[in-house]
Amino acid sequence: MMKKFIVLSTIIDSSIPKLSLSLLMLGTLSLPSWGQVKTVEVVRDPIVEKEEVTLRVKVTDTADKPMIQLQDTDFNLEVVDIENNKTYNDVTFNWKSPEETIPPPAWIIVLLDMSGSMAKEDSRGTTKIEGAIKAIREFTEIAKDRGGNTQVSIVPFGDPGKNCAGYPIDSNTLDNFSRVDDAKLQIFLDNLASLSPCASTNLYEPLSKAVRFLGKKNDSRFYPLDSSGNPIEPQPRLSIILLSDGYHNKPNEAQDFQSLNQLLKKNNQIIVHTLGYGLTAQQLGQKYQLGEPANRSHVNLKKVPEDEFVDEKRLQEIAKVTGGISEFSGDADAIAENLQLFLNALLGEYEISYLQPNPDRGRPYQVSVLVQNIKSQPKKYRITIFGRSLPLKVRLIMLLIIIFILGVGGVIPFYIWGQQLKRQVT
Repeated sequence: MMKKFIVLSTIIDSSIPKLSLSLLMLGTLSLPSWGQVKTVEVVRDPIVEKEEVTLRVKVTDTADKPMIQLQDTDFNLEVVDIENNKTYNDVTFNWKSPEETIPPPAWIIVLLDMSGSMAKEDSRGTTKIEGAIKAIREFTEIAKDRGGNTQVSIVPFGDPGKNCAGYPIDSNTLDNFSRVDDAKLQIFLDNLASLSPCASTNLYEPLSKAVRFLGKKNDSRFYPLDSSGNPIEPQPRLSIILLSDGYHNKPNEAQDFQSLNQLLKKNNQIIVHTLGYGLTAQQLGQKYQLGEPANRSHVNLKKVPEDEFVDEKRLQEIAKVTGGISEFSGDADAIAENLQLFLNALLGEYEISYLQPNPDRGRPYQVSVLVQNIKSQPKKYRITIFGRSLPLKVRLIMLLIIIFILGVGGVIPFYIWGQQLKRQVT
């Protein structure tokens, strides 16, 4: 027994270095700073209060996904005094991660496909509508934990079909916003879960209506202005999440898409994320032995069932036009993960604040943020005051000196002059 124990101890002892090395390598590779940065963006214009400058920064990786687990050591600032052509590279700054910052206000419309195919089961045996609603609940919980003022409108859509009234969209159905911490939102999802999907898919019309709704510049919720008519910063983030397991099955699909494309470009302040629910084109091609990824022609030739085809290409194109993310999910868990990804893309901003070196009122400056040697486009700003506020002690000393000077140079000579006038009168 003792011999077996010694042998076992020896094996464990000899394995520890290898295991430790493996765990170290795994942990190191999983560190966020090992991810490759693709873009760094200073969101909106810098906010300047006296000599303090505050930036909101987004970082994406090579897959165009948000990187929200970076550390302060991954960031550097480059501040330029434009008039004097002087660059400051050693600026000390305060830093907050996306989890620590209060997210900007956001208005999110979730377009939920209610076509008949959403009643079918996903790859894990859950009906797609159940999986989608479960994922949306998780999405709202995560948004609630983030804090801030995030408003969500869940909008079911679908054209009328056989024995189905459909789910028409208008301003009333779109304007169904609730804060993510409002119990009304969960009640609405409960009611939605009791419905049976039965409609036919029309992707472009609901999306167009949602874009036009959020694009109304006279709506102060989406575009708040101050008394002078200037935008109040931070401006709300506006986003649409399109969740569908189908495709736009109307006769003039190409023409409809071009119209949608132009509308999206015109309203480029609205980010559209798309989420396909089902098998990818590649998976459908393998399932039905097509020898290539499935496309519309395979549906038209009845080689792929219509209720299984999701237009992956169009979903990707829609998201790309707006700078959004397009993802594909085969089950409810993946849907929830991708919804969280969209939330991170919308609200996952780092906050950096610093004191302007040698500030001068009215002088133009610009700042760039560097993350792992990837540099953002510079953002210009001006300091609105002259220099930094002096400490209270210094200001009191200056006040006493001014009073002394006024006394010596003004009050005392005036008193002496008054006394001389009295003597002359007497």
